[in-house]
Amino acid sequence: MNERERILDLVKKGVISSEEALVLLENLAKRQGSQQAASPADNTAPEETSETPNTDDEHATSDTDRNEALTELNTEIAEAAGALDAATAQVTTIGKQIDANNEQIIVLDTMEDLEALSPEKYQKRGDLKQENQKLTDQLAELKGQIESLKANLAGLRHQKHDLERKKLGDKILNDDWQKDARDAFSEFGKNLGDATTQLGGFVKDTVNNVLDNVDWKNVTITVPGLATEKFDHVFDFPDSQATILDVKVANGDVKFKTWDQPGIQVAAAIKLYGKMDAASPLDAFKDRSRIDVTDDHFSFQVPNKRVQADLVISLPKRSYDHVAVRLLNGSADLTGITGKDFYVKSTNGQMNFTHVDGVMIESEGVNGSIKVQGGHTHDLLLTTVNGDVSVDADPATAALKTVNGTVRATYHTDFTTLEGTSMNGNVKVAVPSSIALNGEVRTHFGSIKSRLSEVAEPAKGIKRLELMRPGTGSSEMKLNTTSGNIQLKDSND
Repeated sequence: MNERERILDLVKKGVISSEEALVLLENLAKRQGSQQAASPADNTAPEETSETPNTDDEHATSDTDRNEALTELNTEIAEAAGALDAATAQVTTIGKQIDANNEQIIVLDTMEDLEALSPEKYQKRGDLKQENQKLTDQLAELKGQIESLKANLAGLRHQKHDLERKKLGDKILNDDWQKDARDAFSEFGKNLGDATTQLGGFVKDTVNNVLDNVDWKNVTITVPGLATEKFDHVFDFPDSQATILDVKVANGDVKFKTWDQPGIQVAAAIKLYGKMDAASPLDAFKDRSRIDVTDDHFSFQVPNKRVQADLVISLPKRSYDHVAVRLLNGSADLTGITGKDFYVKSTNGQMNFTHVDGVMIESEGVNGSIKVQGGHTHDLLLTTVNGDVSVDADPATAALKTVNGTVRATYHTDFTTLEGTSMNGNVKVAVPSSIALNGEVRTHFGSIKSRLSEVAEPAKGIKRLELMRPGTGSSEMKLNTTSGNIQLKDSND
């Protein structure tokens, strides 16, 4: 058995791999070629000696051509790979710029929702959108170039692979070895297929066994989510004498209360969503918020939607000229504050006023209820779309409106005017029995029920009721609903 046959036999027995066999056979061919070149020509075989140089020359020429082709292909592959890397890097850079612009646009959109978008910011948002459009066009063009470069690179690598395979085949492969190698690989493939079949059956049986025996009610599967960072921080403004308060928060609840200290304090529970490039979570929060405190003005704004900030604001006991609170997703709670004008708006959240004294309270909501409990207010304007409006106080004038919800009003003294409107809900009003009443209540598809003293009970099915009751003061009431009922009673029942 010669060396080549021994190598093939080792492949069949699985002692060495096919790659190792190729290396051994290549070395064997090189050694045999060196020995033939070193031995003198055999004069007794002139025909063979005359053909050998021609064959060697042909092989040498073929190898030289292939080497030159490989060198040229390697150069083209390197150039194509470099161009692909450059285009990919450019795509990454443009993508980051688009993401940064989008984040600024989201912040500006939120500021618009919070009614804090200045003309300069509006112009900046338009410029950012135009820049993003141009960058998106560049990105699409670059992605097309990348696909072209990838296809070209794949073709070049395929050509290189073919050349290397032909070169290796001409150098070390002969017909006998190819036959033996095919037999060895065929046997190897058969053995591999049998092993794969056995392994697949084992895995299937194991999985079925697990499914049959595991109590899945006690299994908790953790799904990776968006990275978050939570922390608490207290912002102290001990010397602030501000009487104008402006608070805007995109995500988070805001609670106002009074305390016995001379300054303002904001206790914030903060949650950051997603990865943010900053030295610390507090720095990331400060980069995405606007805090401005002067002698007469206190502004605390968190317009970024990737930041949730639940705020508890402690205020000194004094009268405030103007309090404005604008929330996108969050509830507002004001307790024990005295001031002149209060304006509170929340797109998604509840709004509660407890023992708030002021000249006017105006509150607007979309998805959430509004409640006023106690306090002394002259004008009350409460409007929401999806939610209830509830008042248990004694404002001089009140306008309570909702689309999908119930309007409730309970008075303990006389008032000037009360308007209550619900499109798809009930209207319930309770007033003292001693006050004079004038006005009208109307429903389109509901009913009117009254337990007011000195007011005749409306007939069944009546849709409109005129109110004329003597008493103290002069209180005018106008109530209206489309598909709901109206219920009237004395508040001292």
